[in-house]
Amino acid sequence: MSTTESAAPVPAEQQPAPKKASIGKRILTYVVGLIVAGVAIYGFNYFTSDVAQAKVGDCASITGTSASPEYKQVDCGAADANYTVAKAGGTSEVCGDNYDEYTQTQRRGPKTKLCLAPLYAEGKCYGDNIGGVGAKAVTCNDTAAFKVTKVVKDAAAPQCPETEEVRTFPEAKLHYCVGAPA
Repeated sequence: MSTTESAAPVPAEQQPAPKKASIGKRILTYVVGLIVAGVAIYGFNYFTSDVAQAKVGDCASITGTSASPEYKQVDCGAADANYTVAKAGGTSEVCGDNYDEYTQTQRRGPKTKLCLAPLYAEGKCYGDNIGGVGAKAVTCNDTAAFKVTKVVKDAAAPQCPETEEVRTFPEAKLHYCVGAPA
């Protein structure tokens, strides 16, 4: 008698279901992703901002109004250079009396404050720039606010005549003798 054994089908090995990441791991992945994106946006804003990259001694052309100034880094010999950077730092930076300040705050980027020394030319007169940025060169007449009689760079403050005022910017190593327009 022959016996035939019937072979029962062998069940195929079942693949284990892929494990789902725990909720903690997923949250951690999202948080790390947000941090990386935030650092990338901050870095992009920092490295594309002339203000954030400004160093002491750099020159700038600042135009616009005092409420909405526009900063552009320029060569110190450029005709439109009207300021030099005396201090650069965070918004807590303290500027001296004669310095103009430029503060840039970005929602997603660095907050930078520059202390700026004006660049005046010897022998020129300047007017009050009400509502604007910086003093503008004007004709030497009754409407001029002051005349620069002497410019001293990289040295001690000059001895100015008694009738003139000394405007000094020690961090920028820049000094002016300023008098009445003639």
